[in-house]
Amino acid sequence: MKICQIAGDMSSDHASDQYPTVPLCDACVQDDAEASGEDSDPAIISTSEYDSSYGDTCEFCGKTVEEEAEEQD
Repeated sequence: MKICQIAGDMSSDHASDQYPTVPLCDACVQDDAEASGEDSDPAIISTSEYDSSYGDTCEFCGKTVEEEAEEQD
């Protein structure tokens, strides 16, 4: 799990809505990196180490930290 700043609601007047910081699972981070080489723009602007204060559920797929840890074992 990573903490990522993503492209959000660009029509909003608030930077926190335009570029929200959310938890994403490693699979979604990898999928976004692979998709960025195609015709689409990447959704992820930046990533950092996981911080539980942002939550424990992937914003894109809904996977929890516990589910991700079980997959990696």
